Order: sequence, then structure tokens, then C-alpha cells
Amino acid sequence: MTASDPVITHETRKRLAVGYGAFYDDRPLPRGHPLAPATWFETATGDGSIASNPADMAAYLRMLMNRGQGPCGRLLSEEGFDLLTQRVIRLGDEWHSGFSGFYGYGLAIEERDGHTVIGHGGGMVGYRSQILADMDDGLGVVVLINKQPEEPGEVAYFALQLLRVALHDGELPELPPVADPTRVENAADYTGTYRAGGKTLTLAADGERLILCWGGRHIVLEQRGPDQFYVSHSDFSLFPLRFGRTEGQVVEVFLGPDWYVNERHTGPTTFDYPREWSAYPGHYRSHNPWLSNFRIVLRKGALAFIVPSGAEEPLVPLDHGVFRVGEEERCPERICFDTILNGQAVHANLSCGHYGEWRGHHTAHNAD
Repeated sequence: MTASDPVITHETRKRLAVGYGAFYDDRPLPRGHPLAPATWFETATGDGSIASNPADMAAYLRMLMNRGQGPCGRLLSEEGFDLLTQRVIRLGDEWHSGFSGFYGYGLAIEERDGHTVIGHGGGMVGYRSQILADMDDGLGVVVLINKQPEEPGEVAYFALQLLRVALHDGELPELPPVADPTRVENAADYTGTYRAGGKTLTLAADGERLILCWGGRHIVLEQRGPDQFYVSHSDFSLFPLRFGRTEGQVVEVFLGPDWYVNERHTGPTTFDYPREWSAYPGHYRSHNPWLSNFRIVLRKGALAFIVPSGAEEPLVPLDHGVFRVGEEERCPERICFDTILNGQAVHANLSCGHYGEWRGHHTAHNAD
């Protein structure tokens, strides 16, 4: 693999395709969102630091399909290959490369269409990649793209299907269907009026479309996950609508720091929390190209950590003013806030990364 660099330097950059990322780095992205050249930086980290080309990645994948055997001898022992591909951890839906099986000591493994498939996704700021190997048919796929945050998993799986067709002289499969994000099978679940103080959200269903009535407009929402929707309107640009349920019924909706409830909500509407928490909500930024910014909101007496995509985690208080990011005890990320000026924290430390509060620019930024 003579064309691959294990450390990304300025010399590497001379032969790289330009990587692209989203123009807006602080909000959920609309379909067809505008792109901009991604942030460039040198790195030698253990993840995302290999720059390669299709020929070298094909050589690497061929070695894996041969269970560690290279053209000039064995690179991995049988025992080592078995460790790479053993079924250790079951993967959840959040696995970015689209696998739904297991993870070993470095590779994902699943059974798909009666075949054992191994592979892994890769990423760097402005770039994404995917390798797949069908261990039964001896077929491999490498996909490299210079665009983030797109994921190449679906393209790789379809390419693998096409290779199987060519190998077995089968019929070409249909192109994968293009999902319609405006189609909401359970749109009626969310209909009704939701209120937060003097503000009101009204939602209606039109067949399998969920409609937000806002400012005299009827806005079709796009589903972005279970009980989560994107709203194509500047008033809703920074956060998705996230609905909450009680005993299966939708009773509330969150929009960043705002909490709306409907007539089905029967729980408390006021909450106690430590006074010092009032200083922590805000928009925090750093020069970290992987996570350039996040928001902290105080809602229902609890703090929440929200990343630009709209995904959020609760902040769980630990000792000495430190919070765990995430409900589960195994979550490793920690955050604390300091330098309180005029009742506002102007600095946050996220797992040793330094972020400054961005409130001074917040009003102008929202005007986009």
C-alpha cells in the first residue's frame, strides 16, 4: 500500500481531493444543503488519519478476504483474523456505516442475504469512506467520497449486490428507493395544539403528511428519526421538533429550550433545579473541527446537551460541578462550566476540550 499515508500532513494535502462539509455547522441540515470546503488540519490520531486511494484500499480489502494472507505471505495470523471478526458487541441502529450485526476487534460483521459480510466505515472532516467484503462470494467494495456528512453505506451495499449479479449471471436489482422524508405513516399521532406560555404550535395531518401551521403558512415537516422532525422555516432553523410520549401518546414537543404541551399532558409544569444551573445554557464554540459547537438548554428542570444535528443527551450531575453527557453510566464524556460573568458561563470544558460561549453573537446568527 505504497500510496497510503498513516499520518495526514500538509504534504498529504497536495494529492488529496478537496473535502466538503455543510455550509452551516450549527444546525440540522435541509435536503440539498449548501456545501463549503471543509476545515483542513494535520492529524495523527488513531481514527480518521489514513489517507489512501482505491487501489491501495482494494489491496487491503483483498488481504482481509484472504483472512490475513497477503501476496508475499501472511500479515495476520488466523487467530488474529478471528479476533478482528468475532461477534463481540451487538451494533445498534446508530452505527454509522449501516451495519446491523456485531463488532469484533476492529471490523463489523453481519449476515445479509445469506452471506457473511465484514467491513467498516471511515471518516475525516470533509471525507467519508466504506469498505465491504462478502466472505462467501469473495467480493469486495471500496467507496471513497469527499463530502461530509453523507454516509456511503447504502452505495457500498448496492455495489456489492451488483457484483453478486455479475458473478452469478443474475438479474439486475432495482435501484434502492429514494426515501420520502415528508411521508409520516403515523402523522395523526402528532396532531393538535401545543402551548408554551404565550406561544402556540398547531399541527395537522394531511394523509401521511404532518403539517405545521405557523405564521399563516402550512409547512410540511420532514421526519428525521423517531418522533423527530425538521421544519423548513427560519424560525425553526436551529433545532428539530422532538416529540415526547406518555404511555404511547404524544403529550409534549421540544424545540431547543422551549417546551410545549398539549391537552393530554397531565404531569407537573413547574420544576425545581439548582440556582447555579441558570448560568449554563448557551451556545458554545471552539476550533475543534469534529465538534465545532454545541448548545446547552435548561428544560423541565434539567440540562440538555444538543449537537448541531439536533441529537441531544441529558446532562447528569456528578460531583464538584461536573456533569456526565448521557443517561447511561458507561457514557465517558464529562462537561463542566466556569467563568461566570453577569450570570452567564462563558467557558465550558468538554472532556478536556475548551469551548467559549457564543451568546454575544447569537441574535445576529439566528437571522440567517
